[in-house]
Amino acid sequence: MSFQKIRNSFIGLSFATIVCRIAGLVREIVSAKFFGTTGIYDAFLIAFMIPNFFRGLLAEGALSTAFIPVLSELIAKNEKREEILKITGAVFTFLLLATTSLYIFILIVSFVLLKFFPIPPKIAEIVFLLRFTFPYLIFVSLAAWAMGVLNARHRFVIPGLNPMILDFWWIFSLFFFTSFFGSSLEQKIFGLLIGILIGGLSQFVFQLPLVFAVHGPIVFNTDWKHPAIIKMLKLFVPVIIGVSVGPINLLVDYSFARSLAAGTVSALWYATRIYQLPLGVFSISLATVLLPHLSGDVATKKFQEVKENIHKGFEQTMFLLIPSSIGMIVFRREIIELLFKRGLFTSHSVEITAYPLMLYCIGLVFYGLAIIVTRGFYAHHDTATPVKIGIISIATNALFDFILMKFMGHGGIALSTSLVGLQNFVLLYLMFRKKFRLLETKRLVKRFAEILLVGISWGIMIEAIRRILIPYGIVSTVVFGIILSTVFYIVFAVIFRFPEIYGIRIFKWKT
Repeated sequence: MSFQKIRNSFIGLSFATIVCRIAGLVREIVSAKFFGTTGIYDAFLIAFMIPNFFRGLLAEGALSTAFIPVLSELIAKNEKREEILKITGAVFTFLLLATTSLYIFILIVSFVLLKFFPIPPKIAEIVFLLRFTFPYLIFVSLAAWAMGVLNARHRFVIPGLNPMILDFWWIFSLFFFTSFFGSSLEQKIFGLLIGILIGGLSQFVFQLPLVFAVHGPIVFNTDWKHPAIIKMLKLFVPVIIGVSVGPINLLVDYSFARSLAAGTVSALWYATRIYQLPLGVFSISLATVLLPHLSGDVATKKFQEVKENIHKGFEQTMFLLIPSSIGMIVFRREIIELLFKRGLFTSHSVEITAYPLMLYCIGLVFYGLAIIVTRGFYAHHDTATPVKIGIISIATNALFDFILMKFMGHGGIALSTSLVGLQNFVLLYLMFRKKFRLLETKRLVKRFAEILLVGISWGIMIEAIRRILIPYGIVSTVVFGIILSTVFYIVFAVIFRFPEIYGIRIFKWKT
Protein backbone atom coordinates (compact mmCIF):
# COMPACT_ATOMS: atom_id res chain seq x y z
CA MET A 1 0.00 0.00 0.00
CA SER A 2 1.52 3.32 -1.07
CA PHE A 3 1.76 6.04 1.51
CA GLN A 4 -0.15 8.39 -0.81
CA LYS A 5 -3.31 6.29 -0.35
CA ILE A 6 -2.76 6.28 3.40
CA ARG A 7 -2.33 10.05 3.28
CA ASN A 8 -5.61 10.49 1.38
CA SER A 9 -7.54 8.57 4.06
CA PHE A 10 -5.69 10.49 6.76
CA ILE A 11 -6.77 13.84 5.29
CA GLY A 12 -10.43 12.77 5.32
CA LEU A 13 -10.28 11.54 8.90
CA SER A 14 -8.49 14.72 9.97
CA PHE A 15 -11.40 16.85 8.79
CA ALA A 16 -13.83 14.73 10.82
CA THR A 17 -11.59 15.02 13.85
CA ILE A 18 -11.39 18.78 13.47
CA VAL A 19 -15.18 19.08 13.83
CA CYS A 20 -15.20 17.25 17.17
CA ARG A 21 -12.13 19.11 18.41
CA ILE A 22 -13.70 22.46 17.56
CA ALA A 23 -16.81 21.52 19.55
CA GLY A 24 -14.60 20.62 22.50
CA LEU A 25 -12.67 23.87 22.15
CA VAL A 26 -15.91 25.88 22.17
CA ARG A 27 -16.80 24.13 25.43
CA GLU A 28 -13.51 25.22 26.97
CA ILE A 29 -13.95 28.79 25.72
CA VAL A 30 -17.35 29.04 27.41
CA SER A 31 -16.01 27.37 30.59
CA ALA A 32 -13.20 29.92 30.73
CA LYS A 33 -15.75 32.77 30.64
CA PHE A 34 -17.71 31.36 33.58
CA PHE A 35 -14.95 29.93 35.79
CA GLY A 36 -11.61 31.24 34.49
CA THR A 37 -8.58 29.90 36.36
CA THR A 38 -10.10 29.60 39.82
CA GLY A 39 -9.63 27.22 42.74
CA ILE A 40 -13.13 25.75 42.57
CA TYR A 41 -12.69 24.95 38.87
CA ASP A 42 -9.35 23.31 39.69
CA ALA A 43 -11.17 21.06 42.17
CA PHE A 44 -13.95 20.30 39.68
CA LEU A 45 -11.52 19.32 36.92
CA ILE A 46 -9.74 16.80 39.16
CA ALA A 47 -13.07 15.46 40.47
CA PHE A 48 -14.22 15.06 36.85
CA MET A 49 -10.97 13.41 35.74
CA ILE A 50 -11.18 10.63 38.33
CA PRO A 51 -14.38 9.00 36.96
CA ASN A 52 -12.93 9.54 33.48
CA PHE A 53 -9.93 7.49 34.58
CA PHE A 54 -12.15 4.57 35.61
CA ARG A 55 -14.18 4.96 32.44
CA GLY A 56 -11.01 4.37 30.47
CA LEU A 57 -10.32 1.19 32.41
CA LEU A 58 -13.80 -0.34 32.66
CA ALA A 59 -15.45 0.94 29.52
CA GLU A 60 -13.24 2.19 26.70
CA GLY A 61 -10.28 -0.04 27.60
CA ALA A 62 -12.37 -3.20 27.85
CA LEU A 63 -14.47 -2.37 24.80
CA SER A 64 -11.67 -1.43 22.43
CA THR A 65 -9.44 -4.38 23.32
CA ALA A 66 -11.95 -7.13 23.98
CA PHE A 67 -15.68 -6.51 23.53
CA ILE A 68 -15.69 -5.20 19.94
CA PRO A 69 -13.26 -7.80 18.50
CA VAL A 70 -15.04 -10.76 20.14
CA LEU A 71 -18.52 -9.49 19.26
CA SER A 72 -17.43 -8.80 15.67
CA GLU A 73 -16.11 -12.34 15.42
CA LEU A 74 -19.41 -13.80 16.67
CA ILE A 75 -21.38 -11.69 14.20
CA ALA A 76 -19.08 -12.74 11.33
CA LYS A 77 -19.63 -16.39 12.23
CA ASN A 78 -23.41 -15.87 12.14
CA GLU A 79 -23.88 -16.70 15.80
CA LYS A 80 -27.55 -16.95 16.86
CA ARG A 81 -29.16 -13.64 17.76
CA GLU A 82 -30.27 -14.92 21.18
CA GLU A 83 -26.70 -15.94 22.03
CA ILE A 84 -25.32 -12.56 21.03
CA LEU A 85 -27.96 -10.81 23.14
CA LYS A 86 -26.92 -12.93 26.14
CA ILE A 87 -23.26 -12.00 25.70
CA THR A 88 -23.87 -8.29 25.19
CA GLY A 89 -26.34 -8.37 28.07
CA ALA A 90 -23.74 -9.92 30.35
CA VAL A 91 -21.28 -7.13 29.51
CA PHE A 92 -23.99 -4.49 30.01
CA THR A 93 -24.97 -5.95 33.38
CA PHE A 94 -21.35 -6.14 34.51
CA LEU A 95 -20.66 -2.51 33.58
CA LEU A 96 -23.83 -1.34 35.32
CA LEU A 97 -23.15 -3.27 38.52
CA ALA A 98 -19.41 -2.52 38.59
CA THR A 99 -19.79 1.22 38.10
CA THR A 100 -22.73 1.50 40.52
CA SER A 101 -20.80 -0.45 43.17
CA LEU A 102 -17.78 1.77 42.63
CA TYR A 103 -19.96 4.86 43.09
CA ILE A 104 -21.39 3.52 46.36
CA PHE A 105 -17.84 2.84 47.55
CA ILE A 106 -16.80 6.40 46.67
CA LEU A 107 -19.80 7.79 48.57
CA ILE A 108 -18.86 5.83 51.69
CA VAL A 109 -15.17 6.77 51.48
CA SER A 110 -15.95 10.45 50.92
CA PHE A 111 -18.32 10.50 53.89
CA VAL A 112 -15.74 8.87 56.17
CA LEU A 113 -12.92 11.16 55.00
CA LEU A 114 -14.89 14.36 55.41
CA LYS A 115 -16.51 13.34 58.70
CA PHE A 116 -13.65 11.78 60.62
CA PHE A 117 -10.35 12.96 59.08
CA PRO A 118 -8.83 16.47 59.13
CA ILE A 119 -7.90 16.65 55.44
CA PRO A 120 -6.66 19.91 53.82
CA PRO A 121 -9.36 22.18 52.36
CA LYS A 122 -8.08 21.79 48.78
CA ILE A 123 -8.39 17.99 49.04
CA ALA A 124 -11.74 18.22 50.85
CA GLU A 125 -13.20 20.18 47.91
CA ILE A 126 -12.23 17.42 45.49
CA VAL A 127 -13.56 14.65 47.74
CA PHE A 128 -16.87 16.50 48.16
CA LEU A 129 -17.30 17.10 44.41
CA LEU A 130 -16.56 13.43 43.67
CA ARG A 131 -19.95 12.58 45.16
CA PHE A 132 -21.55 14.43 42.24
CA THR A 133 -19.17 13.70 39.37
CA PHE A 134 -18.92 9.94 39.88
CA PRO A 135 -22.41 9.02 38.58
CA TYR A 136 -21.10 10.26 35.21
CA LEU A 137 -19.03 7.06 35.15
CA ILE A 138 -22.18 4.92 35.22
CA PHE A 139 -23.82 6.72 32.31
CA VAL A 140 -20.74 7.06 30.11
CA SER A 141 -19.83 3.38 30.62
CA LEU A 142 -23.24 2.36 29.31
CA ALA A 143 -22.77 4.81 26.43
CA ALA A 144 -19.45 3.11 25.65
CA TRP A 145 -21.22 -0.26 25.68
CA ALA A 146 -23.73 1.04 23.12
CA MET A 147 -20.87 2.39 21.01
CA GLY A 148 -19.20 -1.04 21.06
CA VAL A 149 -22.42 -2.77 19.98
CA LEU A 150 -22.86 -0.36 17.07
CA ASN A 151 -19.22 -0.39 15.98
CA ALA A 152 -19.25 -4.19 15.88
CA ARG A 153 -22.09 -3.86 13.39
CA HIS A 154 -20.20 -1.21 11.39
CA ARG A 155 -22.27 1.73 12.60
CA PHE A 156 -19.86 4.58 13.30
CA VAL A 157 -21.56 7.92 12.66
CA ILE A 158 -23.96 8.00 15.62
CA PRO A 159 -21.30 6.86 18.15
CA GLY A 160 -18.85 9.32 16.60
CA LEU A 161 -21.18 12.23 17.42
CA ASN A 162 -21.33 11.28 21.10
CA PRO A 163 -18.57 13.62 22.40
CA MET A 164 -20.48 16.58 20.98
CA ILE A 165 -23.52 15.67 23.09
CA LEU A 166 -21.53 16.11 26.29
CA ASP A 167 -20.12 19.37 24.92
CA PHE A 168 -23.68 20.60 24.25
CA TRP A 169 -24.98 19.84 27.75
CA TRP A 170 -21.81 21.21 29.35
CA ILE A 171 -22.28 24.54 27.55
CA PHE A 172 -26.07 24.53 28.08
CA SER A 173 -25.64 24.06 31.83
CA LEU A 174 -23.21 26.98 32.06
CA PHE A 175 -25.74 29.36 30.51
CA PHE A 176 -28.98 28.01 32.00
CA PHE A 177 -28.29 25.91 35.13
CA THR A 178 -25.54 27.74 37.02
CA SER A 179 -27.67 30.81 37.82
CA PHE A 180 -30.19 28.69 39.77
CA PHE A 181 -27.71 27.79 42.50
CA GLY A 182 -26.48 31.20 43.59
CA SER A 183 -24.01 33.92 42.74
CA SER A 184 -20.73 32.47 44.05
CA LEU A 185 -18.56 30.15 41.96
CA GLU A 186 -18.82 27.48 44.67
CA GLN A 187 -22.60 27.52 44.14
CA LYS A 188 -22.55 27.84 40.36
CA ILE A 189 -20.39 24.72 40.03
CA PHE A 190 -23.44 22.61 40.90
CA GLY A 191 -25.09 23.74 37.67
CA LEU A 192 -22.13 22.38 35.72
CA LEU A 193 -22.27 19.13 37.70
CA ILE A 194 -25.89 18.65 36.61
CA GLY A 195 -24.89 19.38 33.03
CA ILE A 196 -22.24 16.68 32.86
CA LEU A 197 -24.59 14.10 34.41
CA ILE A 198 -27.31 14.89 31.85
CA GLY A 199 -24.64 14.84 29.16
CA GLY A 200 -23.41 11.40 30.23
CA LEU A 201 -26.94 9.99 30.31
CA SER A 202 -27.76 11.58 26.95
CA GLN A 203 -24.72 9.95 25.37
CA PHE A 204 -26.24 6.57 26.26
CA VAL A 205 -29.87 7.37 25.41
CA PHE A 206 -28.91 8.99 22.08
CA GLN A 207 -27.61 5.65 20.77
CA LEU A 208 -30.42 3.43 22.06
CA PRO A 209 -32.81 3.71 19.07
CA LEU A 210 -30.10 2.51 16.69
CA VAL A 211 -28.99 -0.18 19.15
CA PHE A 212 -32.56 -1.53 19.31
CA ALA A 213 -32.86 -1.36 15.51
CA VAL A 214 -29.66 -3.17 14.49
CA HIS A 215 -28.95 -5.25 17.58
CA GLY A 216 -32.09 -5.84 19.63
CA PRO A 217 -33.17 -5.28 23.23
CA ILE A 218 -30.92 -5.10 26.27
CA VAL A 219 -30.95 -8.43 28.09
CA PHE A 220 -29.81 -8.41 31.71
CA ASN A 221 -27.58 -11.43 32.27
CA THR A 222 -25.11 -12.44 34.99
CA ASP A 223 -23.66 -15.47 33.18
CA TRP A 224 -20.08 -14.21 33.32
CA LYS A 225 -18.67 -17.72 32.85
CA HIS A 226 -19.74 -17.81 29.22
CA PRO A 227 -16.76 -18.71 26.97
CA ALA A 228 -17.07 -15.44 25.05
CA ILE A 229 -16.94 -13.44 28.29
CA ILE A 230 -13.88 -15.41 29.46
CA LYS A 231 -12.22 -14.68 26.13
CA MET A 232 -12.95 -10.97 26.54
CA LEU A 233 -11.40 -10.97 30.01
CA LYS A 234 -8.25 -12.68 28.75
CA LEU A 235 -7.87 -10.01 26.08
CA PHE A 236 -8.66 -7.15 28.42
CA VAL A 237 -6.57 -7.89 31.52
CA PRO A 238 -3.08 -7.48 29.95
CA VAL A 239 -4.03 -4.12 28.44
CA ILE A 240 -5.58 -2.55 31.53
CA ILE A 241 -2.20 -1.32 32.77
CA GLY A 242 -1.38 0.28 29.46
CA VAL A 243 -4.75 2.03 29.31
CA SER A 244 -4.19 3.50 32.78
CA VAL A 245 -0.77 5.07 32.10
CA GLY A 246 -1.98 8.29 30.47
CA PRO A 247 -4.73 9.06 33.01
CA ILE A 248 -2.38 8.25 35.92
CA ASN A 249 0.24 10.68 34.60
CA LEU A 250 -2.42 13.35 34.17
CA LEU A 251 -3.78 12.81 37.67
CA VAL A 252 -0.25 13.00 39.09
CA ASP A 253 0.36 16.26 37.19
CA TYR A 254 -2.85 17.87 38.41
CA SER A 255 -2.39 16.61 41.97
CA PHE A 256 1.02 18.32 42.13
CA ALA A 257 -0.44 21.45 40.52
CA ARG A 258 -3.24 21.51 43.10
CA SER A 259 -0.61 22.11 45.80
CA LEU A 260 0.44 25.33 44.03
CA ALA A 261 -1.48 28.59 43.67
CA ALA A 262 -5.20 28.53 42.84
CA GLY A 263 -5.83 28.36 39.11
CA THR A 264 -2.76 26.35 38.11
CA VAL A 265 -4.76 23.17 37.44
CA SER A 266 -7.16 25.15 35.23
CA ALA A 267 -4.23 26.78 33.43
CA LEU A 268 -2.68 23.38 32.68
CA TRP A 269 -6.09 22.10 31.53
CA TYR A 270 -6.64 24.95 29.04
CA ALA A 271 -3.06 24.74 27.77
CA THR A 272 -3.43 20.98 27.27
CA ARG A 273 -6.62 21.48 25.23
CA ILE A 274 -4.72 23.75 22.83
CA TYR A 275 -1.49 21.81 22.40
CA GLN A 276 -3.32 18.51 21.95
CA LEU A 277 -5.38 19.90 19.07
CA PRO A 278 -2.73 19.31 16.36
CA LEU A 279 -1.82 16.00 18.03
CA GLY A 280 -5.38 14.73 17.60
CA VAL A 281 -5.94 16.18 14.15
CA PHE A 282 -2.61 15.09 12.67
CA SER A 283 -0.87 12.29 14.59
CA ILE A 284 -3.78 10.30 15.99
CA SER A 285 -5.67 10.52 12.69
CA LEU A 286 -2.57 9.44 10.75
CA ALA A 287 -1.87 6.57 13.16
CA THR A 288 -5.50 5.39 12.96
CA VAL A 289 -5.26 5.15 9.18
CA LEU A 290 -1.74 3.71 9.25
CA LEU A 291 -2.41 0.79 11.62
CA PRO A 292 -4.54 -1.45 9.34
CA HIS A 293 -2.07 -0.98 6.49
CA LEU A 294 0.88 -1.87 8.72
CA SER A 295 -1.00 -4.88 10.08
CA GLY A 296 -1.78 -6.11 6.59
CA ASP A 297 1.82 -5.70 5.44
CA VAL A 298 3.13 -7.51 8.53
CA ALA A 299 0.67 -10.37 7.95
CA THR A 300 1.84 -10.75 4.33
CA LYS A 301 5.51 -10.29 5.34
CA LYS A 302 5.97 -7.12 3.25
CA PHE A 303 8.48 -5.78 5.71
CA GLN A 304 10.05 -3.29 3.31
CA GLU A 305 6.66 -1.61 2.97
CA VAL A 306 6.24 -1.67 6.76
CA LYS A 307 9.59 0.06 7.15
CA GLU A 308 8.85 2.64 4.46
CA ASN A 309 5.37 3.49 5.75
CA ILE A 310 6.58 3.89 9.34
CA HIS A 311 9.32 6.25 8.16
CA LYS A 312 6.84 8.15 6.00
CA GLY A 313 4.60 8.36 9.05
CA PHE A 314 7.50 9.78 11.06
CA GLU A 315 8.32 12.31 8.36
CA GLN A 316 4.72 13.42 7.87
CA THR A 317 4.36 13.82 11.64
CA MET A 318 7.51 15.94 11.90
CA PHE A 319 6.48 18.01 8.88
CA LEU A 320 3.16 18.88 10.55
CA LEU A 321 3.95 18.98 14.28
CA ILE A 322 7.26 20.86 14.31
CA PRO A 323 5.71 23.98 12.73
CA SER A 324 2.58 23.49 14.86
CA SER A 325 4.76 23.61 17.98
CA ILE A 326 6.76 26.62 16.84
CA GLY A 327 3.61 28.45 15.74
CA MET A 328 1.88 27.88 19.09
CA ILE A 329 4.98 29.03 20.97
CA VAL A 330 5.17 32.25 18.95
CA PHE A 331 1.45 33.09 19.10
CA ARG A 332 0.71 31.50 22.48
CA ARG A 333 -0.45 34.61 24.32
CA GLU A 334 -2.51 35.91 21.40
CA ILE A 335 -4.22 32.53 20.83
CA ILE A 336 -5.12 32.15 24.50
CA GLU A 337 -6.33 35.74 24.77
CA LEU A 338 -8.49 35.42 21.66
CA LEU A 339 -10.01 32.10 22.70
CA PHE A 340 -10.45 32.50 26.43
CA LYS A 341 -10.03 36.08 27.70
CA ARG A 342 -13.54 37.05 28.74
CA GLY A 343 -15.54 36.92 31.94
CA LEU A 344 -13.44 35.45 34.75
CA PHE A 345 -10.57 34.55 32.44
CA THR A 346 -8.37 37.59 33.08
CA SER A 347 -5.00 38.87 31.85
CA HIS A 348 -3.44 36.94 34.73
CA SER A 349 -5.19 33.79 33.46
CA VAL A 350 -3.70 34.41 30.00
CA GLU A 351 -0.18 34.60 31.44
CA ILE A 352 -0.42 31.50 33.65
CA THR A 353 -1.88 29.51 30.72
CA ALA A 354 0.60 30.74 28.08
CA TYR A 355 3.56 29.72 30.26
CA PRO A 356 2.84 25.93 30.36
CA LEU A 357 1.59 25.96 26.75
CA MET A 358 5.08 27.02 25.59
CA LEU A 359 6.67 24.17 27.56
CA TYR A 360 4.10 21.58 26.46
CA CYS A 361 4.88 22.42 22.83
CA ILE A 362 8.51 21.33 23.26
CA GLY A 363 7.45 17.69 23.51
CA LEU A 364 4.57 17.74 21.03
CA VAL A 365 6.45 16.20 18.10
CA PHE A 366 7.82 13.39 20.30
CA TYR A 367 4.32 12.39 21.41
CA GLY A 368 3.31 12.33 17.75
CA LEU A 369 6.29 10.15 16.80
CA ALA A 370 5.60 7.82 19.74
CA ILE A 371 2.03 7.31 18.51
CA ILE A 372 3.35 6.20 15.11
CA VAL A 373 5.95 3.74 16.46
CA THR A 374 3.40 2.33 18.92
CA ARG A 375 1.20 1.40 15.97
CA GLY A 376 4.21 -0.45 14.59
CA PHE A 377 4.29 -2.56 17.75
CA TYR A 378 0.54 -3.22 17.52
CA ALA A 379 0.89 -4.30 13.89
CA HIS A 380 3.37 -6.94 15.10
CA HIS A 381 0.88 -8.01 17.83
CA ASP A 382 3.20 -6.68 20.53
CA THR A 383 1.17 -4.73 23.12
CA ALA A 384 3.46 -5.62 26.03
CA THR A 385 6.45 -3.43 25.11
CA PRO A 386 4.52 -0.12 24.93
CA VAL A 387 2.88 -1.00 28.27
CA LYS A 388 6.24 -1.62 29.95
CA ILE A 389 7.60 1.68 28.68
CA GLY A 390 4.40 3.40 29.79
CA ILE A 391 4.91 2.12 33.33
CA ILE A 392 8.41 3.59 33.35
CA SER A 393 6.91 6.93 32.33
CA ILE A 394 4.68 7.03 35.43
CA ALA A 395 7.69 7.00 37.76
CA THR A 396 9.69 9.38 35.57
CA ASN A 397 6.80 11.82 35.28
CA ALA A 398 6.24 11.94 39.05
CA LEU A 399 9.98 12.47 39.67
CA PHE A 400 10.27 15.25 37.07
CA ASP A 401 7.08 16.91 38.40
CA PHE A 402 8.43 16.91 41.94
CA ILE A 403 11.82 18.36 40.97
CA LEU A 404 10.89 20.85 38.25
CA MET A 405 7.86 22.40 39.94
CA LYS A 406 10.16 23.55 42.77
CA PHE A 407 12.02 25.76 40.30
CA MET A 408 9.42 26.48 37.61
CA GLY A 409 6.04 26.18 39.31
CA HIS A 410 3.30 24.68 37.14
CA GLY A 411 5.54 25.29 34.11
CA GLY A 412 7.79 22.56 35.51
CA ILE A 413 4.87 20.14 35.31
CA ALA A 414 4.41 21.01 31.63
CA LEU A 415 8.13 20.62 30.95
CA SER A 416 8.03 17.26 32.74
CA THR A 417 5.31 16.15 30.32
CA SER A 418 7.51 17.12 27.37
CA LEU A 419 10.57 15.32 28.78
CA VAL A 420 8.50 12.19 29.39
CA GLY A 421 7.28 12.39 25.78
CA LEU A 422 10.89 12.47 24.56
CA GLN A 423 11.84 9.59 26.85
CA ASN A 424 8.90 7.47 25.70
CA PHE A 425 9.67 7.97 22.03
CA VAL A 426 13.38 7.20 22.41
CA LEU A 427 12.67 3.99 24.38
CA LEU A 428 9.93 2.89 21.99
CA TYR A 429 12.13 3.61 18.98
CA LEU A 430 15.14 1.74 20.38
CA MET A 431 13.05 -1.29 21.39
CA PHE A 432 11.27 -1.42 18.03
CA ARG A 433 14.54 -1.15 16.15
CA LYS A 434 16.09 -3.86 18.32
CA LYS A 435 13.16 -6.28 17.99
CA PHE A 436 12.21 -5.82 14.33
CA ARG A 437 15.24 -4.13 12.71
CA LEU A 438 13.05 -2.03 10.43
CA LEU A 439 14.15 1.51 11.20
CA GLU A 440 17.00 3.73 10.00
CA THR A 441 18.22 6.10 12.71
CA LYS A 442 20.36 8.14 10.33
CA ARG A 443 17.39 8.77 8.03
CA LEU A 444 15.16 9.84 10.94
CA VAL A 445 17.73 12.16 12.56
CA LYS A 446 18.64 13.74 9.22
CA ARG A 447 15.00 14.47 8.36
CA PHE A 448 14.28 15.78 11.87
CA ALA A 449 17.27 18.15 11.70
CA GLU A 450 16.27 19.41 8.23
CA ILE A 451 12.67 20.15 9.22
CA LEU A 452 13.71 21.65 12.57
CA LEU A 453 16.26 24.01 10.97
CA VAL A 454 13.72 25.16 8.40
CA GLY A 455 11.14 25.45 11.18
CA ILE A 456 13.41 27.65 13.31
CA SER A 457 14.07 29.97 10.36
CA TRP A 458 10.35 30.08 9.67
CA GLY A 459 9.70 30.71 13.37
CA ILE A 460 11.93 33.81 13.32
CA MET A 461 9.97 35.08 10.33
CA ILE A 462 6.56 34.56 11.91
CA GLU A 463 7.74 36.23 15.13
CA ALA A 464 8.46 39.29 12.98
CA ILE A 465 4.99 38.94 11.44
CA ARG A 466 3.44 38.76 14.93
CA ARG A 467 5.15 41.97 16.03
CA ILE A 468 4.03 43.78 12.89
CA LEU A 469 0.41 42.66 13.39
CA ILE A 470 0.09 43.33 17.16
CA PRO A 471 -0.89 47.02 16.77
CA TYR A 472 -3.89 45.93 14.66
CA GLY A 473 -5.47 43.94 17.50
CA ILE A 474 -5.69 40.36 18.75
CA VAL A 475 -8.13 39.08 16.11
CA SER A 476 -6.02 40.40 13.24
CA THR A 477 -2.83 39.13 14.83
CA VAL A 478 -4.12 35.57 15.23
CA VAL A 479 -6.18 35.25 12.03
CA PHE A 480 -3.77 36.92 9.62
CA GLY A 481 -0.80 35.57 11.56
CA ILE A 482 -1.96 31.97 11.06
CA ILE A 483 -2.81 32.55 7.39
CA LEU A 484 0.51 34.22 6.58
CA SER A 485 2.47 31.69 8.64
CA THR A 486 0.83 28.80 6.77
CA VAL A 487 1.53 30.41 3.39
CA PHE A 488 5.17 31.04 4.25
CA TYR A 489 5.61 27.47 5.54
CA ILE A 490 4.28 26.10 2.25
CA VAL A 491 6.66 28.45 0.42
CA PHE A 492 9.56 27.13 2.52
CA ALA A 493 8.44 23.55 1.81
CA VAL A 494 8.38 24.27 -1.93
CA ILE A 495 11.77 25.98 -1.89
CA PHE A 496 13.37 23.09 0.01
CA ARG A 497 11.34 20.52 -1.97
CA PHE A 498 9.91 18.75 1.08
CA PRO A 499 8.54 15.38 -0.10
CA GLU A 500 5.87 15.52 2.65
CA ILE A 501 3.99 18.17 0.68
CA TYR A 502 3.58 15.80 -2.28
CA GLY A 503 -0.03 15.09 -1.19
CA ILE A 504 -0.98 18.50 -2.61
CA ARG A 505 -1.57 17.81 -6.29
CA ILE A 506 0.20 20.87 -7.69
CA PHE A 507 3.48 19.58 -6.27
CA LYS A 508 4.52 16.57 -8.29
CA TRP A 509 7.77 15.38 -6.73
CA LYS A 510 7.78 12.15 -4.74
CA THR A 511 11.26 12.10 -3.25
